Amino acid sequence: MIKTKKLLAAMALSLAFAAGAFAELPENLTFSITTDFAYYPASEKIVNNPNAHFAPLTGPYSGLEGRVTGNATYTIATPLGSHWLLSGANVALNASFEVSPVSVKPGLSVAFTPLPFLVFSAGAQAGTGWDLAGMDGMSAWNYGTNKYDDLATFKNWYLKWYAQGTFQFDTGAVIPGDWTHVVLQYSYQVYYEKITGVADTDVWQWQVSGNKVNGLKNYQSFVLAYQMPLKLYRVGVLAEIDGYYDDAAYKNADFSGSFKSISISPLAQIKFNEHNTLSILLGFSSRRSYDTAVADGDIESEYNFVSREWYFNRIALSYSYTF
Repeated sequence: MIKTKKLLAAMALSLAFAAGAFAELPENLTFSITTDFAYYPASEKIVNNPNAHFAPLTGPYSGLEGRVTGNATYTIATPLGSHWLLSGANVALNASFEVSPVSVKPGLSVAFTPLPFLVFSAGAQAGTGWDLAGMDGMSAWNYGTNKYDDLATFKNWYLKWYAQGTFQFDTGAVIPGDWTHVVLQYSYQVYYEKITGVADTDVWQWQVSGNKVNGLKNYQSFVLAYQMPLKLYRVGVLAEIDGYYDDAAYKNADFSGSFKSISISPLAQIKFNEHNTLSILLGFSSRRSYDTAVADGDIESEYNFVSREWYFNRIALSYSYTF
């Protein structure tokens, strides 16, 4: 844990120095640094329950997660007309660089906002990982030894590319006032992720998160929040859905490969000033439960899906500094 804290501090400091070098850039170029941290308590699966159910907490600790991401965004005004709905149209080009204790992942994306309430975006990311103090940044399941084997850093790569559409609306746009802002946002993303050198149905692990396979997936998010002219400027709820399209994504047909995980997270955002923002989430999620108990260290895709199980997943903090 001490090593992780030191590494995260070093990453934040190096990104801050990099940002300082661009302090005099024009207004249409922005730079930000986001530090994400999550704490996961333990919650063991309930075995062979055919109905949807809730699994209680069974221990104080299951894991920690942390990363630092630097973003540089260049915005180009592309007005489609003089009407107020069209005059703010723009294209935003973004370059990102994510660092965690077990991985690095740069990315590029482009977003087109033709109307204030519509955003279309696409992007790609490529990363590589390593093992640190028993934490696997990038590994693949060995069916002979029944364990994850580390993959070679800078020889194997995590790849992701995506396309996304977002609808967003703020009631303050039609009802003026400081206390009239109800914010709605819905996003649908189609994405493909893989690790090179791993067969499509073989299981792999990325950033200590396992039981993944190469494949086409979809991610949906919905935000409903109330915005206020206070330091605690936004409270609401975030709902997320994520999973593969193909039910045969895994070798085991009884695993239900197209199962969609669902997360519902109450959220609060504190805006200290125009530069500093802190987001806090309490994550309740769903997962598969099985007909037998999962053996310690085994891959879940070898087991037979029985029902959906809800549990308290994490406490997440995200601190963002915009230069």
